[in-house]
Amino acid sequence: MAAVQVTNEDGSPIPVAEIPKPAHYLPLWEQKHALLDLYVYLDPEEDFQSFDDISKLVWKQQNLAFGNLTDVRVEEITLDLSPEIQRNGSLYAHMFVTHKGHSPDPDAKTYDDDKTLHYKKLLTRFQKKHKTVVKKSLVKKKAEDDQLVEAVPEVDDSKWVSYWWQNLTICLVGDIVTIPSGVPQPILEHIDLAPDGIHYYPVFYTDDFWLLSEQLQPINQTLKSVNLTLKWEPKSWWYFQLLTTMEDSFNQQMTMMGSDRRETDEMKRMFSDTNPILLGITMFVSMLHSLFDFLAFKNDITFWKDKKNTEGMSFRTIVMNVFFQLVIFLYLLDNETSWMIIISNGIGLVIEAWKINKTVIVKTTAAFPYVTFIDRFKPSKLAKKTRKYDEMAFKYLSYVLYPLLAGYTIYSAIYEEHKGWYSFVVGTLVGFVYMFGFINMTPQLFINYKLKSVAHMPWKTFMYKALNTFIDDLFAFVIKMPWLHRIACLRDDLIFFVYLYQRWIYPEDKRRRNEFGQVGDADGANDDDFLSDNEEEDDDKDKKDEKKDEKKDEKKEEKKKDAEAVSTSASKAEASSDGLKGRKGFKEDDE
Repeated sequence: MAAVQVTNEDGSPIPVAEIPKPAHYLPLWEQKHALLDLYVYLDPEEDFQSFDDISKLVWKQQNLAFGNLTDVRVEEITLDLSPEIQRNGSLYAHMFVTHKGHSPDPDAKTYDDDKTLHYKKLLTRFQKKHKTVVKKSLVKKKAEDDQLVEAVPEVDDSKWVSYWWQNLTICLVGDIVTIPSGVPQPILEHIDLAPDGIHYYPVFYTDDFWLLSEQLQPINQTLKSVNLTLKWEPKSWWYFQLLTTMEDSFNQQMTMMGSDRRETDEMKRMFSDTNPILLGITMFVSMLHSLFDFLAFKNDITFWKDKKNTEGMSFRTIVMNVFFQLVIFLYLLDNETSWMIIISNGIGLVIEAWKINKTVIVKTTAAFPYVTFIDRFKPSKLAKKTRKYDEMAFKYLSYVLYPLLAGYTIYSAIYEEHKGWYSFVVGTLVGFVYMFGFINMTPQLFINYKLKSVAHMPWKTFMYKALNTFIDDLFAFVIKMPWLHRIACLRDDLIFFVYLYQRWIYPEDKRRRNEFGQVGDADGANDDDFLSDNEEEDDDKDKKDEKKDEKKDEKKEEKKKDAEAVSTSASKAEASSDGLKGRKGFKEDDE
């Protein structure tokens, strides 16, 4: 069906912009399986006119059936780059699709505008020059060549250069459908209307959705030739809508939310390399992951909001978590991570610090470590026992933790390269946290073992976080990463199963306070019921020590009162003496 030009009464054409918008756009090409021809020209000019230059025609395909999605054709060619292109010049691909027997040249007799499609694509992609991070070994001696490389100043990432992608996928939507005029803007941008403003030409475009930044090859004067894979691949209407909407969503995330292109590339790689069934499961559990994160956050805040002591909880583990979160936060800043991830980590750091402030008062001191913690409330016997076991656990933990830290630091300094000493410190610490951070969870296991109870733990928060660890395990096998990292994702599961084992072997004691401070037995407030024989002996010693301290305090108070009484008497005597002297002097003056 030929498009009809809408005209006024005087015969002058009405611009498309002034034609009333229809409810639907109708297809201009309605003949299914009509034979088509494809022409691909390469030219440095954006406006192509050189149809007579056969050397610019690099690919021609004939007898392509319109709407046949199985007719896929591929050809690989090698292109010699001109000096202009090597110096950031432009190279366009001009693609024409015509009905069989028609020419793409507007000056030819067989040219028909309604039966010709044209699409141009800039093959030399101009982007900011990828920033080069220069790393070096901080202890090894460098060779002269390496020293020369390091002497080069840092690359200016504000400079725009051209890159080459070796894939050119030409797509034509072959479905004959009626398109609503209210389709989303990203899809509407690909719809080319006929002069009548009612019919539309078939959607003709190039598919760049699967382009990854790491696949781009920089163009410079040393690059003499490049490879180009030409591919004709018809698409269905729903597939075109899906990829166009996803591409627009990715662009909005990068523009509005500060996401990095590397994150978008990782998502695309996951879509292309993952089994569709596993990908569907991953998308479902990712929604569960977000839900569990919210519930864990909610219950964690609820638990610590009403917490007034550290009974059964490892306070040193909480402090260590703050340090770990701070290290990870500095590492993210040093590696130019997206602001969305940095803000999320910063909020977690603030929450961990808030937990400390809820249970103790933090004061600074002049001596190392320059801070001291004072209980906000008088600790109970159970809290004292918890503190004692916490000290024991970290004492044993230090025998393992410090040698591992020293060994990893030496290894990182000798065998790894860093941007500088600051990056070395932060990178080494975050590497240590990444590899051995799970050891920090073991003091809580030790406290549970000594108290023979897990009733003091925030189990709701813990279960939500534990469920997320299993979801992280699934992501570890979907997202591209080294096997060492995948194995490391399973390490927290071991701690989780040990917690579950402790919950199973330690029977529920309804007299014990739970994470909400509730007890099932009226006698539950008595902490003496939770102490073993040895602990009772220690408790008796603590009571004796407390009595001794009380007696000492009483003696100090008595001495203080006696000293104050003596001081008061002396002050009165001195005042009387001064008064007499004053009166005597007055009489002498009067005489």
